This record gives sequence, C-alpha cells and structure tokens, in this order.
Amino acid sequence: MCKRICFSLVMGVLLVSLVSVDSFSQEKFPSQPIRIVATHAAGGTTDVPIRVFQPFAQKALGVPVVIENMVGGGGNTARAFVFKQKPDGYTLLGTKQPSMSGGEIVQGGKFESLKFVAVFNIAGKNYNCLAVPYDSPLKTLDDLKKASASKPLITAGPGIGTNAYMFAMLLKRYVGINVEYVPFDSGADAALALAGGKTQIGVGNLENYWPLHEQKKARILATAGPERDETHRQFPTVVEQGYPQVSLDEMTGLFAPPGLPKDRLEILIKGFTKAAAEPEFKAAALKANLTLLPLAGDDYYKASKAMHESVKGMEDILKAGVSK
Repeated sequence: MCKRICFSLVMGVLLVSLVSVDSFSQEKFPSQPIRIVATHAAGGTTDVPIRVFQPFAQKALGVPVVIENMVGGGGNTARAFVFKQKPDGYTLLGTKQPSMSGGEIVQGGKFESLKFVAVFNIAGKNYNCLAVPYDSPLKTLDDLKKASASKPLITAGPGIGTNAYMFAMLLKRYVGINVEYVPFDSGADAALALAGGKTQIGVGNLENYWPLHEQKKARILATAGPERDETHRQFPTVVEQGYPQVSLDEMTGLFAPPGLPKDRLEILIKGFTKAAAEPEFKAAALKANLTLLPLAGDDYYKASKAMHESVKGMEDILKAGVSK
C-alpha cells in the first residue's frame, strides 16, 4: 500500500515538473514590459537614438519598452548591471561601441563585451569631434601640436575609456598633440566646460559641440570618423588632414545579458527590424540628426567584435593616458 502511494506521489511530482517546464517553454514572449538600461544620461548622444527608437519598438513588440538611465563609471555601471541580469529578454543594455570595449579594456569594467548577446544596432557614424573655445588662437591641428610642445593642453571629455577618450589618445600618439585629459560626467558637461573657457580643448560627440559652434562659443576643428559626418559635411576629418591612424567609428545599439535563448533573440530581432523599417521612425531619426545603421544578430556581433579588436590593438595607447 505504501509503495503504491509513494509511487503515485513521485509520478505526481514528475508530472507537475514536466508541466512546469512545458509551460515555461510555451510562455508567450514578450508578455511584460522590456527595460532598456542606457549607459548615459537622458538627452545625451547614447540616450537619444534609443529614445527615438523606443515608441516604434514597443509598437512592434506589443509591450511597453521602458528606458532607464543608469549613469556612472563612463557607462560601466550600467554594463556591469545588465551583464548579471537574468537572460530572459526583459532587460537590455543600450550602449555605444567601441566605448563598451574601452570601458572593459581600459577601466577594467566588470563585464565581458563579447559575451553580451548582440541584439540590434540602431545608429552609427555619430562621430566625435575636436573643438577649441571660439576665441582661441589655436585654429589648426598644427597650432595645437606646437602649443602643447612645452606643456600639455587641458582637454575636456566624458569618462575614461569612452570613444572621446580614445580619440584624445589617438590625437596624442599620432598627431603629437600633448593632452591632459580631464573626464567629465557627460559629453554635454565637457562641451560646456570648453565653451566656458575652463579647458583648452574639448573632445566628444559632434552633436554636443554643434550648438556651441553655431553660437560662436566653440570652434570645431576636425572630426574623428573615417569619413566626413553626413549631417555636418563642412568639418574635415583628422584622416584627411594627414593622419590616417586617427579614425574612430562608432555605433549605438542594444545588447542582452549572456545566455539569452535563441527563440527570444529572434523575436526581439524581428520586432526591432520591423520598427527600424517604419517610415515614421526614419523621419524621426532624420529630425534628430541620427545616421541610422540597422544591424541585427550575427551582423551586429561581427561589427561589435571588429571594434573590440580595434580597441585591443591600441590598448597600450589607451592605458598610457590613464593617471597612475
């Protein structure tokens, strides 16, 4: 009698377990809000592409998409947080590359860039620029090089390891501009410091400096991209001024924690691809001066990996600029 009861209990537990597993595998996804954790403050150049994309993404996925700005560590606070989250597709990271790899390699961020699951890239070619105060007597790269020969030029930029920081270190190594890099909490703060005459040079995303350039508070001398910025073609690149090594591309997109199931990844990719194809989204992106670069899954991973390897290739340059 006892054996029959015990056998029945065991079978019942097994049956419940099988039903639970089957229910999980059949769970509708997504069925609750998706959170995108952005590495920088609202209104910044990392946040804007994600925020423009957000209403179209939630329409395509059929659930709310919520943006949380988790500021700190030049983006590393958000990256480390998302890296440890449950890989269920409900928490994503919104970040730039190669800034993420710079945060890992230069600052020792507590995450592994290439272990994140590459989901969808939104924008790209939003290049960094080099600027000086508008009334500065330094108006060319050669001027900056000569002026810094005896003493480093105080240079404003966002956190160590960011794209702007990489740009500054490349300028130091290959152009010969001796810089003393001063990290600010955001690119906008760095640009305002330059415009206020607190530093001699500013490096950061072009969109942070463009309004100040228009207001004659800053003067943009060059951009960091391999080609001229599509929305501001009047500014020459450092490359075309004779320094081919100073070329820094970048992109802004979404990653998931390691281990995201393939079926959920495919659902996210399908939804984001649909959202990116919406004419209304393209119009909104154009209005926000975004250069779109939609990449999904493997294609996004390959682009991210190439940027990571580029950062690894200049590790010595980047670490040389970190204060001991």
